Amino acid sequence: MKFITFDSSTKALSVALAEGEQPTDFTIKASTTTLGKRQHGQTLAPAVENILKQADWKMSEIDAIIVGNGPGSYTGLRIGVTFAKVWANATKLPLYSVSSLALMAGAASERTDFVLPIMDARRQTAYTALYQYDNQGVLEAVEHDQHIKFDVFLAKIKKHINSNSTLTLVGTDIDEFVEMAIRQLPTTKLTVIDDWNAYPHAVHTFGKVPWTQIEEPTLLAPNYAHATLAEQEWAEKSDSDTLNPDELIDFK
Repeated sequence: MKFITFDSSTKALSVALAEGEQPTDFTIKASTTTLGKRQHGQTLAPAVENILKQADWKMSEIDAIIVGNGPGSYTGLRIGVTFAKVWANATKLPLYSVSSLALMAGAASERTDFVLPIMDARRQTAYTALYQYDNQGVLEAVEHDQHIKFDVFLAKIKKHINSNSTLTLVGTDIDEFVEMAIRQLPTTKLTVIDDWNAYPHAVHTFGKVPWTQIEEPTLLAPNYAHATLAEQEWAEKSDSDTLNPDELIDFK
């Protein structure tokens, strides 16, 4: 089967092609990740066209579509998810989603005990999660994708991490979060990936990241990872750490 996957959750636009039959057994045919001044709405379709040319594939040969559905940029996610939904609905192709944070976590070595991807969401908050590799080298969530004050999240993950654990932090412009981790996890061996590899690279979809099949493509919605209105109202009354969506960052 021939698969295309793409992610537009951050200012990076990433697209990849692979061929295979099993989730952990794929041959990568082409991949690209770009940073540009233009919005993803202008660049996604040309990026898909260009990568198909690189692999000498036709659009009609694609057997399934995989899209990174967040969390991340409101605008970027809407563009990517809408593009995937329209394509899948028009062609009746299977549609899958992957976590954009998991794609970031895929940059970490399997030798690390835990992987913590970080997207800065301002005011010392983050889109984040905690992952570890299973026996097949596929990432599984220990703490699922969420939007949270980062110091609260660090306190939450202490139940998983001991003094001998190794933890890889993955993200761009995360110096503040790294300092918080050093303070709260003083005995944990930390590794930081904060360069080009820290963006969500679509190529990590294959062999490293679990997919979720979308039974009805038109119903796929981006995972903005923020509280519902009811949760927000409850948080205001209870002084919870749950955040208002107005505080969410847009990476466009």
